[in-house]
Amino acid sequence: MIGQVALVGMPNVGKTALFNKLTGSYQRVANFPGVTVEKKIGWISENGKHSIQVIDLPGLYSLDATTLDEKVTKDFLLQKEKSQTASLFILVLDATNLDKSLFMAFQLKQLGYPLLIALNLMDEAEKRGMKIDIALMAKELNADIVPTSAATGDGVSNLIEMLKKHLSNGELPKIELPAELQKTFRSPNYVSGIFNQIDSLLAKITLSPLRPDSLGERIDRWVLHPIGGGFILLIVLLIMFQTLFSWSAPLSDLIESFFHLLGEWISLYISQPTLKSFFVDGVISGVGGVLVFLPQIMILFLFTQFLEDVGYLGRAAFMMDSLMRKMGLPGKAVIPLLSSHACAIPGIMSTRVIENERERLITMLVIPLTTCSARLPVYAVLIGALIPDHPVFGWEFLRLPGLVLFGLYMLGFVSALVMAFIFKKSLPQSSPSMLLMELPPYRIPKLKNLFLVMKNKGMIFLKKAGGIILAISIAIWFLVTFPQTDGKSHIETSYAASIGRVFTPVFKPLGFDWRMTTALIPSIGAREVVVSALSMVLSIEEGTEGHEKNLSQALVHEFGLGSLMALLIWFVFAPQCISTFAVMKRETNGLAWPTLMVGYTLGLAYLFAFIAKELFSFWS
Repeated sequence: MIGQVALVGMPNVGKTALFNKLTGSYQRVANFPGVTVEKKIGWISENGKHSIQVIDLPGLYSLDATTLDEKVTKDFLLQKEKSQTASLFILVLDATNLDKSLFMAFQLKQLGYPLLIALNLMDEAEKRGMKIDIALMAKELNADIVPTSAATGDGVSNLIEMLKKHLSNGELPKIELPAELQKTFRSPNYVSGIFNQIDSLLAKITLSPLRPDSLGERIDRWVLHPIGGGFILLIVLLIMFQTLFSWSAPLSDLIESFFHLLGEWISLYISQPTLKSFFVDGVISGVGGVLVFLPQIMILFLFTQFLEDVGYLGRAAFMMDSLMRKMGLPGKAVIPLLSSHACAIPGIMSTRVIENERERLITMLVIPLTTCSARLPVYAVLIGALIPDHPVFGWEFLRLPGLVLFGLYMLGFVSALVMAFIFKKSLPQSSPSMLLMELPPYRIPKLKNLFLVMKNKGMIFLKKAGGIILAISIAIWFLVTFPQTDGKSHIETSYAASIGRVFTPVFKPLGFDWRMTTALIPSIGAREVVVSALSMVLSIEEGTEGHEKNLSQALVHEFGLGSLMALLIWFVFAPQCISTFAVMKRETNGLAWPTLMVGYTLGLAYLFAFIAKELFSFWS
């Protein structure tokens, strides 16, 4: 490796897209030392060897950092930690929004940085009629400037060549931030002075001005309309959840068939019953029972990334700002809440964008009520058991299971808003923060970028959950298999039955017997393990090898409507996995707030599961 570079820039300038174009598939996700802000690390490779390491830093508007993730970028720029340094910083500017993105360029110039600028989105700027004197701009900023388009890849090879040229000049000198400059960051005179310099520079270098984005403005009249925009948001969400079921079904069937054939193939070569049960019922059935829902999770990642790339996700946050503020959450909480639908852990981490500590705490407390992707396997099995696959109002494209899934997601989100309002009235008051965000232009997403992000997030999910799923599946197999009598397993006398019966009196009012109770215990490690736990308990009890009976049919056969509805509602409110607890403990520097989070979500889960059990038992 010949050097390390870091990408820095304002949010929505195409920085991450440029990172993806530079590094391709040679990337991974990690955390900064001592903090939980996510960073992406990638490599520019030549001849199959990593030559330049690239770090994608969190977005930053200026060195007057206020949020925790912005401070991470600021500290990195100022090289405050020896472990957080780079040989070179690439400043990514938005050619269609130079009046704002140049602010960082002038600040870094004041610090004496040798600037390498990637002038991104040049293709969009040229389509809208803008022409820039890049040579004069480079002279005025005393920087090398490379026009790029992360979407098309134009200029990326030139940027890599310029990188090599800069890295050959040696390490970047350590930059010391003058104390007097740091004090003036928030001074109106300082800010207006920089904007005056920007206006002067733009007047010199602009050969042809940028035409307004008339199409984007027309779309925004509908998307951001107080009433129409809300209906559009609901329609988008309905389509997303309907597609989760319809698109994922063939892929899920394919994965299920694969694990079924794998189990049959292994059975041919293992004759010893216990050993065969270990591999078929413990390993293959346990892991396969969860991975069969991976297509749904991947499609969820694909949709959320599509909405972000197309420019809609920020507008959804803007649409929800007014409602969120009334309920006690800042507008900036929309992004953590939306990202928590993939996983609560990055959602809690992303609350670092919230300056107000009280509002950040409330956001972290209610994030576990949003429906993370780990709940999808549970929802899919229980919806399959309880809800017939009928069209709604005769519309084939809108079917009942997708509508119910949408309702479960909305129930979790509305519950989060209600609890935020309660916390708003309970916790000490403080000055509210304001929503300040740059709405990105509408863009046509690139399929390669969408699938790269989906693949990376899917791999993170597998790495995070795979080991836990395998370990818990083996543990459950052991508990339901032993002790054996006459070389055979008897579920009623197993260790699992003993453990389940200890907790059964607590869950009996919800209609849960020892089998359901036993399946709930490993969900502390990972929500999705409940599926394999139920599958394993029921299949072994029935004397099968785990692939001969559909789990949904087995649940309907073994349990009543009230018990299954109680289990479904339980997972809407129940606290997240132990990893979420650990991350929140680290973010709040203590056990008090994570304990409160677990306590109140358990209370809600028990209360509403009991209500659901009583209502549906009465109706059935």
